[in-house]
Amino acid sequence: MKKIYLALGLVAGLTLSSCSLDAEPSASLPVDDAITTVSDLQNAVNGIGYLQSEERMTYGAEFAIYADLLTNEFAIADDYGQSKPISNYTMTKYDELPDYAYRYFYRAIANCNKALALSKDLDDEDAESDIRNLRGQLYAWRGLLHFDIARMFAHIPSTVDMDAANSGIVLSTDVYDADYKGSRASLKETYTQIVKDLTTGMEMMYEDNGTGYMNYYAAQALRARAFLYMGDYDSALADAKAVIQSGAYKLYTRDNYLEVWGKEGTSESIFEVLITDTHNPQRNSAGYYTDGNGYPECAFNEDGKLYEYLTGPVNDIRGALVKAQSISGMSGTYYFPAKYPGRGMLYVNNPKIIRLSEMYLIAAEAELVGNGDAAAAATYINELRKNRIDGYVDEPSVTIDDIIFEYSKEFFAENQIAFAYWRNKQSVTNQVGNVINYDNPRTIMPIPQREIDYDPSLVQNAGY
Repeated sequence: MKKIYLALGLVAGLTLSSCSLDAEPSASLPVDDAITTVSDLQNAVNGIGYLQSEERMTYGAEFAIYADLLTNEFAIADDYGQSKPISNYTMTKYDELPDYAYRYFYRAIANCNKALALSKDLDDEDAESDIRNLRGQLYAWRGLLHFDIARMFAHIPSTVDMDAANSGIVLSTDVYDADYKGSRASLKETYTQIVKDLTTGMEMMYEDNGTGYMNYYAAQALRARAFLYMGDYDSALADAKAVIQSGAYKLYTRDNYLEVWGKEGTSESIFEVLITDTHNPQRNSAGYYTDGNGYPECAFNEDGKLYEYLTGPVNDIRGALVKAQSISGMSGTYYFPAKYPGRGMLYVNNPKIIRLSEMYLIAAEAELVGNGDAAAAATYINELRKNRIDGYVDEPSVTIDDIIFEYSKEFFAENQIAFAYWRNKQSVTNQVGNVINYDNPRTIMPIPQREIDYDPSLVQNAGY
């Protein structure tokens, strides 16, 4: 495999994808060229989504179910040797999964930086607001990509010393020379940059940019999530409430909940990555992992708390998203999450990066943990549950365990579960029965050894 190192996310020599998500990508935009039209800039924005639509450990692939595989709510029904390093916490600095994650997230950031640099002087009086909007999308993308690199390679900031040296990630905010070597920031510096980029993007973007594209509310919702991870509960609550009260999105109801998963641009979806029959992760897609006809490595653990709830007597519409299947060559029936049914083929599902339900849960968590107001937290949980559970009766208050389990019920197979536990300094049990505490070094992945080889001064994560 070609060496790309951390420099892949930073160097000036990287090409800038100018593909349309609905067509084969073009050769690339040469490094010495400039973005001279709004169409060029739109293509550059499209290219960021393209880079996150095909490769392993990107949004359409294992990363879509990463925080689920880390828990014992799911199990490998038939082992194809694909996701076990995640579920067993056995990844090493030489493994391909951390390397895929590192290279393709930083590569997408590099393209954001290149497009921002090349479009800085783009001048079109008739499209001034469109240019500003597209550049805002690049800033918001950069904030999201840094955030998810931090979730994979650094601890959650509210659980550790945010000021500790090298506790964060390498920040990539410019176009750098080919020999550039970046050092790790602190978590405080990392999240300050994330919030800055999301805020900048929010201030530049339109309120509606269409399915698959960042907009004002996407940046605000993602900022609410970042604030929650930082432990800045007042800011998280303010952003979550603003998105809820905007009226731009509506909670799924019991009447439409089952049909939204095979569709694009549904009422709750604030931001989703476009996956097409041309650009998708194929056998490493979330749909392939959650199906008995694929790599059936993300099946429900029938002894797990989540499966017990979803298949129990509570009349919760979310339980209808448990699909029973057989597996070729194996006896018995297995149960899978039905959130990735495919649009024409199993590979084609838009991962919902953030949706309105999360704003209700962020608000509840912020009210309870930040303000100690269990009754106020319950109002958000009650509103969500009323749209899921037939005959639901409001609860006067909720606990943090209630909120965390609500994340499991609402966001299973959406990359949330383990993070919700660890963010609140709780442990999870993995698929082989080991208890993984929030501060366990294995809750984060190793920096790929190729990065350390390229720059020996780059600090490796503890335990690797």
